[in-house]
Order: sequence, then C-alpha cells, then structure tokens
Amino acid sequence: MFIYVIYSLLAIGCAKALTVHYADNSCDAHKAIIEEEMQLASDMATSASKDVENGDYFQNFFAKSLRDTPIFKDETSQVFGKISQMMSGTNEVYVFVVTCKSDSKFCKNKNYYAHMGDDRRTLNFCDQFFAPDGDIKATNDRAKECNSITLREAHRSKAALLVHEMTHTRYAMLYEDPSLDYAYGFAACYQLSRGLFDRGCVKYKNDKNPLCRNAKGKDGLCSEKFSGNNADSYALTAAGIYFSDKCNKAIPLPPLPGPLFTFDPTLTLLPASPIPSGEIGVTPIPLSSMKLAGSNPLPIRTLSSMVQVVSGNPVPKFLRRRDHKKALYTRANCPIYDDTIFDDPRQEIVGYVHFGDSYGAGMGTGTTSGDACRIGENNFGDLLYKSWNDNGIPYERKVCSGDTTKGLSRQIEEWKDSNRTNVGTISIGGNDIGFSDLVYYCIITPNTARLGSTMRANCVDAEKRARDIMSDQGSDGMKAKLKAAYRKILDKSGRSDFQLYVTSYVEFFNTATSDCDKSTFHYWWAGYNPSPDWFFNRIVYLKQDLRVEIDNLVRDLNYVIESAVTEANKEHGGSQINFVDVNARFNAHRWCEQGNWHEPAPEVDSTWFFLSGWPDVSIPGSNINTAVIEQAEIKQMIDEGRIPLPDADCRKTLDSEADPYLRSLCYYAEAVAESSNSTEATYLAEANAQIQSKNVTSQHIGWFTPTRQVKTFHPRSPGMVAYKDAIAESIERAGQV
Repeated sequence: MFIYVIYSLLAIGCAKALTVHYADNSCDAHKAIIEEEMQLASDMATSASKDVENGDYFQNFFAKSLRDTPIFKDETSQVFGKISQMMSGTNEVYVFVVTCKSDSKFCKNKNYYAHMGDDRRTLNFCDQFFAPDGDIKATNDRAKECNSITLREAHRSKAALLVHEMTHTRYAMLYEDPSLDYAYGFAACYQLSRGLFDRGCVKYKNDKNPLCRNAKGKDGLCSEKFSGNNADSYALTAAGIYFSDKCNKAIPLPPLPGPLFTFDPTLTLLPASPIPSGEIGVTPIPLSSMKLAGSNPLPIRTLSSMVQVVSGNPVPKFLRRRDHKKALYTRANCPIYDDTIFDDPRQEIVGYVHFGDSYGAGMGTGTTSGDACRIGENNFGDLLYKSWNDNGIPYERKVCSGDTTKGLSRQIEEWKDSNRTNVGTISIGGNDIGFSDLVYYCIITPNTARLGSTMRANCVDAEKRARDIMSDQGSDGMKAKLKAAYRKILDKSGRSDFQLYVTSYVEFFNTATSDCDKSTFHYWWAGYNPSPDWFFNRIVYLKQDLRVEIDNLVRDLNYVIESAVTEANKEHGGSQINFVDVNARFNAHRWCEQGNWHEPAPEVDSTWFFLSGWPDVSIPGSNINTAVIEQAEIKQMIDEGRIPLPDADCRKTLDSEADPYLRSLCYYAEAVAESSNSTEATYLAEANAQIQSKNVTSQHIGWFTPTRQVKTFHPRSPGMVAYKDAIAESIERAGQV
C-alpha cells in the first residue's frame, strides 16, 4: 500500500502542492528533506520549461546540429515540463514511488546519492543524499552562495540531481529511450555538445559495452548528437536557468580544463588532402584548447586557417610529418573531467530470462523435476536469481534438458516479458552435436550385447558427426545456428540495454595424471583395475589419450560458441552478447585429479561432475539428500507398475528435443533386443519383478530411475555455483549489477 503525502511550501511567491507516493516507511526519518528537494526539483524543471533559452546553457550543452532542428527546442521544454509534473506528483500518467533503501545494490556498491528505476517506477534515495556535508548540497544552501557559485556548484545541488534522475525515464523523454550517462559534469558535457568528449578518458568508460564505440570497439570520442540524450546535459541546463532566476544574475560557466593537444615542432603543416588508405585518422580537437608548447593558446583566427569542418566537428586538415606518419597536433594526455556520478541506469537489472539445455537446467542437482525437461533445483539460473535477493525482478526460466537450438527457438518464441528483461543467460549446443551419444558410446558403454570394438566404432562415428557439425560453415552448421539463436534473443528483447551471457561447457578430465589409466566408468562394471573382459573387451579404460580426445571435443565446441558470439556481435553491430568461459573454474574439480583416491570415487566432494548413481554435493542454502530423492522415484515407478521400455527402434523416430530419460530407455531397448542374455535384459527383468513385489528398497529398480540415468556427465551443485559465479562476474564487467 502506498503512503501518500501532500506537502506545501511557499515557492516563487505562491503555494504549491506536492504529492509524494511513499512505497513504505523506509523514508520516515527523511521526509522533510525529500519533500523539500522534490519541490525544488519541480521548480527547477518549471523554470527551464518556461524559457529553455534563458542564459547560454541550452546553447552550451546541446549540439548545434540538434538546436538547428526545428522541434528540438520545443521538445526540450516539454521534457522539463514533464519532469516538473513528475516531481510534484501531479502527473497521473506516470506515478512513481519513493523508497529509502540504503541496502540497495547501487547504494552499497556504487556509493550513489539516488537512483531511478523506470521499469519499476521507483526512486530510491541512498544515505549519502541526506548527509549534511558532501559534494552535492541542499538546493537552498546553494542558493545562499549566489555571489560566488559557478554552474559547476549550481549543478551539484540535490534538485539538479533529481532532474538528472527523472530523465532516466521513457515518460520524461517523450516516450523515447531513457537518457543515458554519456558524460557527467560540466567539462565533459560541454565537450560532448561539441563532439570533443572522449569517453575513453574517464573512469566510467565501459570498453566491454561502449556507449561511444571507436574503431577498436572501445569507448572513445562521442558524437555531439548524444548530448540530446545525456542526463547531465539536462541537469546542467536546468540548474543554470533556475539559479540564474533565484540569484537575479546569470550563473557563469566555470573555467574549462587545460589543453588537450600540444604542438610537435618536428611536424610540418601540409595542405589539406585525403588521408591515404591505411593512415591513422585525425582526432577532432577543440579550437580553444590548441596550444603551442610553453605558450598561450593560439589565436582563434590563426587556428581557423588550419582546420576544416567535417560533420559539424572541427577537424585538423591533413597535418602530417613530411614522412606522412602523424598529425601536427597530438593529444598530450586525457583532460581532467569534473565528474560526479549519480547513477547509471543501464546497470540496473530489471528482468531476467534463463535459456538452456541440461547444463542450463542443472539436471540432477538438488531435486530434479519429473517432467520431460528434467530441471534441477540448483540450476545456475535459479542460483543467480536468488543471489540478487530481489523478488521484484521478473524471472522466466526457459530451460529444458533435451533442448537443441531448435528447441531453444520455441523457448524464445514463448518468452513473455521480453520487453521487461535486460539480462539473459544461455547454455546451448551440446545436444546439437550429440552429447549423449558421445558419453554412451565412448565412456559408459552399457550395451554389453556388443563387442568392445563395435562400441569403439560407434564412438568414432559419434565423434566424427560432432566434428562435422562443428566444422560446417553453412547455414546448417553449429556456428550459424548459434548466431541465429543469439540474434533471435536480442531481437525478441528489443532493448538496447539487454545483455546475453553465453556459457561455455567444461572439460571433464585432468589429462596429465596416469592413475585413471586403470579406471573405468562402465555403467554396470565401473571401478578401478576391474577384472579383465579379455575376450569381449567391453570395458573402456580412462586412458590419457581417451581423456584428451573427449576434452578436445569440449574445447572445440567452446571455440565454436565463442566464435559465434564474436560474429553475432559484429553482425548485430554491438557487444550485447558475452561469452562466459567457465572452464578454468573447474580446475582441480574434474575427474582424474591427483589425490589419495582412485576413480570412480563418488565420495570425493571436490569432484564437480555426476556419474550415474553418484550423490549430489550440498551447497549453502540447499539441503540435499540424494538417497531420499531416489527413493521417491522408485516409489513412483512402483506405482506405475513397470519400467516403460519403448520399441527397440525408437531412436530412429525420437524427436531431437525428447526427454533425456526416454532417450536412455531407447538405449536399453536396443541392448535388450540385441540379446536377451545381456546385463541390461537381466537387470531389467529383476527390476520389473521387484516393482511387482513393491520392494521400495530394491537396488535393481534404482538402476533405472530417471535422475540416475540422465545426470551422468553433468555438473553437481558446486559446479552450478561455479557457473553462477562466472556469470555474476561477467555481468559486473558488462556494467550491470
């Protein structure tokens, strides 16, 4: 329930009503400050709306190319008018609530004063906003400094901060995209409007997801037109107009920063001419900042004869050495910008979607669902969402263990809240290359009706199919399918702040050790140094060359995934897709690590993979009891009356998105059909007999329980935590919180 407050004060000679919509009682101790500053912010926006060209602030902080547009002046006035209404609480179209949650991610981690969430329509104040001493002063206190303040100090008032925040809403920006923070503070915003602001020079640059992308794909020189969507450009303009009215005099601009470029006496001025192919382009420079080393700034008249205007920016003529290597004027170093960071709305997580296959589904972790998607309780999507501790963030889990890129396409189409989501995670590709066949034929080889040589031939065939799919550069190849999937997600989102985090797979084995040369993961006869099967040769040992062989396939798939991410970003024209390499986090947690045990060793909690029948490993916040879970599945199978073995040729008609458990039963059906005396046939007959006798403690039934069958070669819960942690770090690097 909202708490409404009507607040009145005398402003500009008349009483004005203010309505504040408090979401809860978190602001009870600060209401007086909040209500005063919100009213003053409304007044500030009103002043700017009435006469946006009062003073020279509008001219200094918005590019001339924008100001020359017939409607830009009127639209800017409308923006300030909407902000005034929003701040006063009189706007019925856009109603936002106010909170004072000092434990928010932005307050704790970013040391912000306040932050506006457009999707949730919430303005949250941080403790720093109420501090008596600080760089951002109470607006009325700033008004007492009329005789001494410049625009820099006027801008550092709490009302100007709130104007800044309101521009981060679509409503204030006339239903266009919310403003962004290209530049903060006077100096940066002054240069931004002139096309001279280099975002690569400031501490808030974001080379991972640059706002002002340069030729190297990093933050660099910003277009002057970005000033029309820069939050602080509006805040500076409003502050200048408001304090000029309050002080009855024009608030002056502060001094500009020092020179950006110095003269190189070894260079020679050459006539203007096109830059030859392959030459380094010339950086735009501010005329007033060009300076001879050790002298005063060059006269503008002199400089004017040396530059030409290209796309509205002053650009040096073709000034180079006689050897044609570099420009006459070179950047001395980055200028010092007076940036005061209020927030960065691009970082706020407003919605989350989790796509994926069995790795994304966390199959086998915690309690795994009994439906065809086999979703584990501790899948990394759920763990990531829980780590934010914010149930107000919408979350859609669109994972299914059997999914290929084909199934993913359906999941994307069924994604509902795409326009309210700016974080997505995905694990996909393993099923496309036949992951289950590789494990079945190359490692666990449960079909005892076949000779070892036959299973090895099946393994080689499965590996060849996987490599052919990965190396196919056509439209049916793995990379093309992945790129299409990533782009479809971005297109469905439609948000410029949406970031997709694509996870790698992980290598299964330590390939440097030798002890595993005597180990086997055979489904029925797993063990260390088992009795030889000398005639049939059906036991596959985890020899070093086999471990390298399997790990190389994982490495190849990760390379295809990373390449698809890189190319999809290039084709999409941005960097919204992030490759998250999880592999290194599994170092010392693979099979065949050096230790005082022999594989298979289900009791070793430091191994982060499941083998069939292995227990899960508990993680904080999750009480796991694998035996209880398996007993529940045995009881369900007893209630069903039999193990539902399909036809022997079911794999020929099996859908690519089929339930992984059904796929495993197809393998059994093949083995039973090939030999009624096989181990599979013997165990199946015994299991069905125990089901008929309702023996819930039968180990024979346990061999065929769904989770035991499907979880092999998937990460245990600590492995899912590793995935979650890797994604969380990538989210932080991308500028989201």
